[in-house]
Amino acid sequence: MTNDLSRTVLGSALGLFLLMGTAACDSGSETGDTGGSGGSGGAETTGGSGGTDPTGGTGGTPTTGGGGAGGAPSGEFAVLVRGPLFTDDLAAAKEKHDGIAMGGESQAKEAGDIAHHVFLGTSLLGTSQDEFTAMDRWTDATAMHAFYQDPQIQAAFGQLFSAPPVIEAFQRRPEWHTWGDITLTNGADPYYWVVVRGHLAESDPAKAQSAHDMVAAGGEDTVKGAGDIAHIVFTGLEDPQQFLAVDIWKSTDNLEAVYTNPDFQQAFGALFDAPPTLGVYQSTDWHQW
Repeated sequence: MTNDLSRTVLGSALGLFLLMGTAACDSGSETGDTGGSGGSGGAETTGGSGGTDPTGGTGGTPTTGGGGAGGAPSGEFAVLVRGPLFTDDLAAAKEKHDGIAMGGESQAKEAGDIAHHVFLGTSLLGTSQDEFTAMDRWTDATAMHAFYQDPQIQAAFGQLFSAPPVIEAFQRRPEWHTWGDITLTNGADPYYWVVVRGHLAESDPAKAQSAHDMVAAGGEDTVKGAGDIAHIVFTGLEDPQQFLAVDIWKSTDNLEAVYTNPDFQQAFGALFDAPPTLGVYQSTDWHQW
């Protein structure tokens, strides 16, 4: 498994931008393409309910596609946003983010945004120091897609980021072998997110889950003993082979030793058709819920 940084940052800050109507920024005129039609409904369907186009336009942002006539999948969803902040001054960046977030929180929640997690990159395992990463969790995929398509959200990116961020949409997979609780990061204590992104080798969802679960279950006791308190899994809405895992750590004491262990890299790397990317991010006191 490589130690390349997964350049991802997530963003309810985004949703909040819409609600604040921050169209004063220079967002450019070009936006990303919308995704495909929605898959069939169901508690845990992996049908594509609209994808993401991470290329975006100059000064614009990638956008997620809307659900099609087949109906949007049900469950919990997440949008991961990664990008460079508009300034190296973290106090100024926090002030900008928090003003937007606090102003739009109630409206975002009404639209189905149940959580906004904000992290900054560490220097561990090749991660870019202070890179902004946010994850917004949603209960409604259709509302989520519409939220990030809005031109006012695209305009707002120009205020928080120095370049269009990467935006990706996922569905949570609680039926896969996981442990812990993602809401642990909402407290005052520092936490660390290890964000792993990759493309699964197995195209059959059942086989992909089986391969992951064998590795995760086999290594659970070891990584828990090292300090890993949660392992949360998502797969892509547009491409179910897209994989996102968030592992939550209370400290970094044993973190690098685990992810650089050759046996771990061999076992985990075998799940993917190309080396996955990995970044380590620290929790912040930026406004979130």
